[in-house]
Amino acid sequence: MNTKISYEPVGQALNEWYRTIMKNDIDKAKKMREDIQKTLPNMEENEYVLIYFKLIDSRLNLLIERYEESGDILEEIKDKALRTPTDDVIQYYFFFFSGMYEFYCKNYTKAITNYKIAEKMLGRVPDEIEKAEFHYQVAIAYYQIRQNLISLNHAENALESYQAREDYISRTIKCKMLFAMNKVDLQLWDDATQLYKEAIQLAKKSHDRISEALGYFNLGLCYERQEELTKAKTCFESAVKIPEHLESIHSSIRSMYMLSRVLYKMGNIGKGRKWRDIALGYAENVNEDVYKAKLNIIYFLYDNRNLEALDTNMTILKEKKLWSDVAELSENVAVYFKKKNNSKISSKYFEEASKAKDQILRLTEDACKLKEKS
Repeated sequence: MNTKISYEPVGQALNEWYRTIMKNDIDKAKKMREDIQKTLPNMEENEYVLIYFKLIDSRLNLLIERYEESGDILEEIKDKALRTPTDDVIQYYFFFFSGMYEFYCKNYTKAITNYKIAEKMLGRVPDEIEKAEFHYQVAIAYYQIRQNLISLNHAENALESYQAREDYISRTIKCKMLFAMNKVDLQLWDDATQLYKEAIQLAKKSHDRISEALGYFNLGLCYERQEELTKAKTCFESAVKIPEHLESIHSSIRSMYMLSRVLYKMGNIGKGRKWRDIALGYAENVNEDVYKAKLNIIYFLYDNRNLEALDTNMTILKEKKLWSDVAELSENVAVYFKKKNNSKISSKYFEEASKAKDQILRLTEDACKLKEKS
């Protein structure tokens, strides 16, 4: 008769697996999953450990951009994770990872709602790095709805813990970039540029090519916002030259989209079309409806003028409540036609941008109400 494996070492292995995921070590995390999964059939029966395995597995799927699989796992274990006998830590992870899942689905207010529930249980989590991870993810969500001061506050809480640990250099880099992203929104250009450059150098020093590419991408956004298009183009080109960046389908689509957009704005229609077509192929392969719409918008503006088709794709972004994207792209369209001395069309899209910004304010008010209720 085979002796069953005690569940305690399996639980410890799950903790180590989760820490590996937080360090963004994808290859090691995948290997650890295989090893742990092999032990589960021979483990002493313990439902807590089995639920914990599923939760961490959902988190790994988020890391490797298998968002649908992550959502399926969370739905599968929802009843077990939330029933009364389950302890607060399991419920914390369920709401935290559910928030992350909603974030990746671009449901930002739903993400924050889940984070607020998780935050009530955060005090029961003894690990400081886990608390830092929570603040980091919450900071990203608030950034997306342009609650910059709240985002900066959470980012500062996260950075303090990450900087104290040399083995979390990847998260330290990303926190610096998150600070910079908020600085861009506040139009503190010099501060943002310096932070991005520091993050890129830190990534190079630690041989973190994924973070290096992300740094170039974000620095490119910073330059594009200031209409420094040549510098922006150089940054996006640097990002797409990094092989590890191209392996991340969703991240590479963003960089190729921005490179195409900048090239179009510079009047380089041929190269703009080339990168738009490459990015569109990637987006279609993974069913990325948001970037398909955004790629179509720049195409129907700069390349094959068709405002009806442009508006159809803009409606897709509106239906998904991606008001920041709607505001930004509407302003791009408005500025383009202003330069063409077409005041009628320009005014229409400036008005569209204004309406989208009103929607952002409503999201901000909703977020503030959530904050007050917590």
